[in-house]
Amino acid sequence: MQILTKSGDEIYLVYHPDEKIEVGETLEIIDTKEDRGLIVQVIELNLVDLPGILEDVVRQEAVSKNFRVLEVASSDLKKLMIDLKNMKIAKTKIRHEIKRGKIVPWSGWTPSRSSEIKSIKIRELVKSLDIEGKRNIVAGSNVFDGSDFIVNAYDLQGINVIVGKKGTGKSHLAKTLLLGLIDHGARVLVFDINDEYSNLRYKVDGSKSEYYEKIITLEPDPSKDSEYTPLKFTLPYIGLEVFYSVMVDVLKLPEASAATLREIWNRLEESGSLRLSKLFHEIENESSRVREAIYRRLKALEETRIVTEDEEKETRIEEYLKNLESGGALIVNLKAKSRIAQSIVVQTIVSKLRQILESKDSKPLFLFAEEAHLYLERTMWLDLVTRMRHLGAYQFYMTNTPTSIDDLIIRQTDNIFIFNLTNRKDLDHIMPATKIDEETIKSIVPALPPRTYLAIGLTTKEYPFIAYTRELEYQTAGKTRLLWKER
Repeated sequence: MQILTKSGDEIYLVYHPDEKIEVGETLEIIDTKEDRGLIVQVIELNLVDLPGILEDVVRQEAVSKNFRVLEVASSDLKKLMIDLKNMKIAKTKIRHEIKRGKIVPWSGWTPSRSSEIKSIKIRELVKSLDIEGKRNIVAGSNVFDGSDFIVNAYDLQGINVIVGKKGTGKSHLAKTLLLGLIDHGARVLVFDINDEYSNLRYKVDGSKSEYYEKIITLEPDPSKDSEYTPLKFTLPYIGLEVFYSVMVDVLKLPEASAATLREIWNRLEESGSLRLSKLFHEIENESSRVREAIYRRLKALEETRIVTEDEEKETRIEEYLKNLESGGALIVNLKAKSRIAQSIVVQTIVSKLRQILESKDSKPLFLFAEEAHLYLERTMWLDLVTRMRHLGAYQFYMTNTPTSIDDLIIRQTDNIFIFNLTNRKDLDHIMPATKIDEETIKSIVPALPPRTYLAIGLTTKEYPFIAYTRELEYQTAGKTRLLWKER
């Protein structure tokens, strides 16, 4: 393997077809005379396209169709000609410079063509980049040597995004990271729209896992045979801010009617009689137009069965979180719930989290949100990213629709885990989150097989690593009703 040429931050290597190189692999180029080197990553593989080789290929194909050709050459010469025809080029990106045995940012230095080139061991690279720490999570295995792909939980304290096509392994990776966070004593709150996370309490064989007592599931209006805890709120617990937002932004209550409803709310709150039944009673005194508009929205809210007037049945998020002080997950199952139910549950919980985290004695936590664009209003989403992350609400967003993630979140992303994506708009949208060159993403990501992802961010010291997801001994799939049980 030798350096063919260099252009900007790209180095092209020519190599023999018997040498095995893969896209995404990391190589070390060492100039022994200068005791310096470069760390480069392969982003594309091609055949050598020299005019003489191309002419010979075309001539051979054209002649063989019309004539019977007898080649007279020794076996060694034939092998040489075949090898010459099949010589390959690896396009690489310069990632770092090696100076006096240490990895440093690239200074623009260029090695000589006589430099030694070899594959670098992933473990050596991880050690040199100082990736591991005191709270390591095994998030998978490195593609090129099978070693553990380690994520330091410390570096997940920010905004994390997991994207990819449906069925590629996004949720599986999210669950792996969630369990790792619990192992290190973190509290995690999950908005689960597919009822996938609760089953982590059980092992694949159906027995209880060590997380059985550490994972609690709440569900708005659960079925009678559900094992989940019913989630209900009183109006005072929901609060005017969330109630008003749901009425106006989700249920589209007209402004004039919303103002009237706000006045009624304040009046009932001052008298200590704020209940849903009282709201229904009070609107009877309003004009028919206003009364009808408010009534229909209150009825829709009542039908979610989330609102209760019994304080003993009220769900207090802060109390559940206290029970998870040593580490655990509070799952909010939103599967098959109406948009009204999803919005009021999520906004109420996020509002309570803000109040909890504003206390200096509060302990930070992690928030996992699957397909957040389906139930989070943009104003609340932006508040989570710009304000609540600094209060100690570290976030994970998982989606198969990358363009649904707000630009502000993309630009604030600290870590991104990318599974297979081929849509150019999706790739363009997530580019600012990767903080590396466009060519690397667009060369590697579309070719990723299922259960394989590219990770980059604080957890990798901004170096692109490619890893397989890790097999788990717990139930990771949600329950889907099937007509046919066998294939």
